[in-house]
Amino acid sequence: MAKILTQEEVDALLNSVQSGGDAAMDDDPGDAPSAGMATGIIEREKPKQKQYKKVMVYNFKRPDRVSKEQMRSLHFLHDRFARNFSSSLSAYLRTISEINLVSVEQLTYSEFLLSLPDPTCFSSIAMKPLEGNAALEINPSLVFPIIDKMLGGPGEPLTEIRAMTAIEQNIFEAILRLILEDLKEVWKQIVNLDMRIHAQETSPQLVQVVAPNEVVVLIVFEVKFQEVVGMMNFCIPSIILEPIAKEFDQEWYTGYKKSETFEEAKMLSELMKRVYFDVGAEIRGSTITVQDFLSLERGDIIELTSRPEDPLMLSVNHVPKYQGQVLINNEVRAFQVHEKIEPL
Repeated sequence: MAKILTQEEVDALLNSVQSGGDAAMDDDPGDAPSAGMATGIIEREKPKQKQYKKVMVYNFKRPDRVSKEQMRSLHFLHDRFARNFSSSLSAYLRTISEINLVSVEQLTYSEFLLSLPDPTCFSSIAMKPLEGNAALEINPSLVFPIIDKMLGGPGEPLTEIRAMTAIEQNIFEAILRLILEDLKEVWKQIVNLDMRIHAQETSPQLVQVVAPNEVVVLIVFEVKFQEVVGMMNFCIPSIILEPIAKEFDQEWYTGYKKSETFEEAKMLSELMKRVYFDVGAEIRGSTITVQDFLSLERGDIIELTSRPEDPLMLSVNHVPKYQGQVLINNEVRAFQVHEKIEPL
């Protein structure tokens, strides 16, 4: 039969609960109140479940000064630049070029300098109205073949690394200006920038863009044309991006901006206007046998079926496009278009 507690035992139990200690009870377990009886008098609070907080690793030596959203926006922005510059460089060099965005990452400026070859093509780029300069580096393995191609050479890969001469730097400035024009075009989505070459050196250590321990955003591109492969690095100090941080929104990197389709079409149209075509006036209308062709000598005359007053054919990349006549304009031979040849 269960033992009924006396009033003294109940008071002692209540006092022990309120003081947080154990009640001084009789050593005889038979005299102590059972658990069932104790819970019948007072109900103890259940222990609270532990709440675990999420802990994230933070590197104080290399803090992330640019948010993930801004990094995504920069990735999307310069991926578009890579596509545009592929067209611009192809038109300028008159050969197929391919530019791919490799990575967008954060690191310190000193780490960026350690990753560069020396000598190289290193330029400090002013980005007005933003305060401070960015850095643009193009590997020598890419610079010298481009210069060779610009001067009419085959554009073969470099066999020996050396520093650029002053003349070569002046020649290559045309490519740098081409890069800055396409960069300004894509950055219009965020802010209108006036990008200009502030300084140019062959050694990266001679141009101090920002303090060595400052965080920068490094954007790496791979450039290919013919048998040449090289890297191009665009370095933006994070402190430059702080005043325009709010301008980066999700729409820029997801690609769902309403005006994007129109803007890209307009940009592509402007790039296509720079493409060169081979144009030539041709006289057609005669056939000969293989035997006659093999026996041709200097002074031989080939009869043409067309008459002198008949219109000539103007071909664009060897495709007939217009009819007209050849004439002299300012003491230079020229072609006057009469009509367009409609495709069959």
